[in-house]
Amino acid sequence: MVCITGSDNEVRLPPTGERLVNPSSTTDFYSGVEYDSDPNWIGPVRKMQGLGDNNDRSHVYELLHSIPYWDEPVMYQTSGDFSIELPVGDWRIAVDRGLEYIPVVREFKVGHEKSLALELELKRWINLPAKGWWSGDVHVHHPTLKKSHREFLLSYARASDLHLVNTLEMGHHEGTDFKQEGFGEKFRKNDDDYWLVSGQEEPRGTFGHIIGLNTTSLARDLDTYDFYDLAFKRIHKQRGSLVGFAHFSWNGCNLPRGFPWYVTTGELDFIELLQFSKINTLDYYDYLNLGFKLTAAAGSDIPWGSTIGEVRTYVHTGPKMDTDAWFENLRKGHSFVSNGPVLEFTVDGQLPGSEIARKAGDKVRIRAKVLSHPAIGIPTALTLVSNEGVIQEIANPNKKTSLVIDLERTIGQSQWLVLSTVCDNNALAHTTPIYIKVDDRPTWCPDRGPAIVAKQMESISKIAREFTPAIDDRSQGVQLRLSRARKYYQKLLDDMAAYSASK
Repeated sequence: MVCITGSDNEVRLPPTGERLVNPSSTTDFYSGVEYDSDPNWIGPVRKMQGLGDNNDRSHVYELLHSIPYWDEPVMYQTSGDFSIELPVGDWRIAVDRGLEYIPVVREFKVGHEKSLALELELKRWINLPAKGWWSGDVHVHHPTLKKSHREFLLSYARASDLHLVNTLEMGHHEGTDFKQEGFGEKFRKNDDDYWLVSGQEEPRGTFGHIIGLNTTSLARDLDTYDFYDLAFKRIHKQRGSLVGFAHFSWNGCNLPRGFPWYVTTGELDFIELLQFSKINTLDYYDYLNLGFKLTAAAGSDIPWGSTIGEVRTYVHTGPKMDTDAWFENLRKGHSFVSNGPVLEFTVDGQLPGSEIARKAGDKVRIRAKVLSHPAIGIPTALTLVSNEGVIQEIANPNKKTSLVIDLERTIGQSQWLVLSTVCDNNALAHTTPIYIKVDDRPTWCPDRGPAIVAKQMESISKIAREFTPAIDDRSQGVQLRLSRARKYYQKLLDDMAAYSASK
């Protein structure tokens, strides 16, 4: 992934050195990008900075960098061996290959010589596959109907060092966009350890956007479009598939409307905790404090995101890139999300997503670490949080590239624990929780829980008012599901009250 700019910060494009007028748009992805094996072919020129208008990059970034450490105005894919015609002058080339490589920025001068050769070497600062962690993007939109489309995506994945690209056919009431060649194992494509797997983003109604990963068919029913629990079941009937909630990271696409009631179905396998350079820990911790087990994932939502893999879901599968194991271990929560730094986190040797049974008074060993590189971002803090609040936070006044938490903790009640970090350039990382169950009790927080439940009940009541009177089938169906959610939360309140009374 490359950007070449002049001393005036004007972007020039291979091979002719033409000036960039406008970056690529979402329309380019709707129609599909076709790969060309010519060494001088480049991929879409993606906007990486500045306010977006949703035609070039999402407005949700605001002024945040699409990739925190990438300061260039755009980014585009190259073959790695290309030529460009440039006039005499001073130039800068920036090269990237994803979060695990040190980006290279080189100033160079073009004089009156016939040609100038530059060789730039990209070096890893960390090798996560060697540690058993493999990167994926759970939210990519691009058709795969043509061979050239699939070749483009695989070359894009290789250029970004992104091992699993989940291409989602995107549905709505009128039809679907970003159509896929097919679904299921037969239609997976790979180039060595780089894979394409089809899925769906649907339903996409007024109650939020749902992701189906690793599906075997398009699960779509217009007659029950707003009955999300039925959509979840249709997806989960497909062997190995997962259900996720999109855009959780920025509270977007009607998160407060639908999420409070359909999270009670127990059918959500993951949420997009990191997207558009933002993480939504406020809502995440609220739902964890109600006892929900929600796996952290990250998706770029390209073409509204700038580039694939700008945020990554790292899943632990071991020494091989096994797609089935990747999805299964994402379901188990063996994941962390990042747009720069790397997190290592275990409790008694168990990975994120694990559930550990203990008795009151038992001790557990917590080992936590953040690793980064100066070119990726310097961690400003490493934070360990549970349903009791912040357990420990390590600051970094000396600008170290790694921070460590190593402690023994006495467990008095069931709890969840998560690890997170933020860097000086806003690079972020966060783990899925590790759950410790004491005497088989839930991991909710009885102290904070009632106030959080009150927020959910108010959201449900607001929807109920919109669908009153419930005369038509749609309104009646929505009201039925809201009623179920109310009963769920009321039982949760009763259980929390009983627990508090027993202490």
